[in-house]
Amino acid sequence: MGDSAIRGTNDDATGARLSAVAAGYFGDPFAPLFARGGAGRLARKPPIINRGSYARFSALHALVTAFVASSEKPGSDRQIVVLGAGFDTRFFMLKSAAIHPKKYFEIDFPEITAKKAQFIKKNKDLCSLLGDHSLAAGGSEIHGSDYSLISGDLRKWHEEIVPKLVNAGYDSSIPTLFLAECVLVYMPPESIKTVVDWCAQGPTTSIMINYEQINPDDAFGKMMLENLKLRNIYLPGLIACPTLEAHKTRFHESGFTGATDAITMWDYYEHYLSTEEHARIAKLEIFDELEEWKLMGEHYCVSWGWQTRSETDVAWLREMRLSRK
Repeated sequence: MGDSAIRGTNDDATGARLSAVAAGYFGDPFAPLFARGGAGRLARKPPIINRGSYARFSALHALVTAFVASSEKPGSDRQIVVLGAGFDTRFFMLKSAAIHPKKYFEIDFPEITAKKAQFIKKNKDLCSLLGDHSLAAGGSEIHGSDYSLISGDLRKWHEEIVPKLVNAGYDSSIPTLFLAECVLVYMPPESIKTVVDWCAQGPTTSIMINYEQINPDDAFGKMMLENLKLRNIYLPGLIACPTLEAHKTRFHESGFTGATDAITMWDYYEHYLSTEEHARIAKLEIFDELEEWKLMGEHYCVSWGWQTRSETDVAWLREMRLSRK
């Protein structure tokens, strides 16, 4: 599998997110700013894709905002590290809502971060939210007081990524959230272990959230893998960690011993959204793909785990979870 195929999935995620935003599933005024050629050139996705994008955003945003809101002063004692950030806009959403952490780090291939840096530098509103900042690494990185866009290969964690994080102001003494959206699944198991172990064992207090595919061994899972193979995309991380239980076990064995959990996106959509939210979504567009949605939703999951060596952090960490309605 070539890295170019992996990088191409960023365009898929960007297009899907923008389609869901345009259809009214959730708000993100910054998403169109990262669309090549302008938002108008991106095709609207089928309802099932919009619903999947919504479930992904909703679950992750609930956990991320809960982490930031767990502190009365997140601007001084919380930080977030996003692995394989792509063109994600969550930093700008948090910053515009004045609930941002002390530092927000985004990491991705230099080919991705260079393009993201260009989009940011060309938009005065994004630059204004960043405040004072500078370009680095040949234009593939941005560094400001509360945001760093870092270029690098996650498979070269200790030799490449860790030094860059430290140089950019990473602080292992404050609670840290590590977020991985469809990134670990592309990595070999030994590289995943290196990253997850470090995230669990390095900071005094840390939480890791992971969103990716699961259940590769049934008919739908096999078809999913075959379709990706046609695009020269392989998921070694999925083969090594194929089920909800495997996700929880991986977190626990790496050191996230406070608590671990994992749910499918079907379960999240059906049981973690309010009746009012279900009613709102039902009005957005005609949806007659219920069986297909159930199948797709059962093959994606969000998992999370936390650990701490600080007794004072235990109480709020126990509230770091998604709640059934």
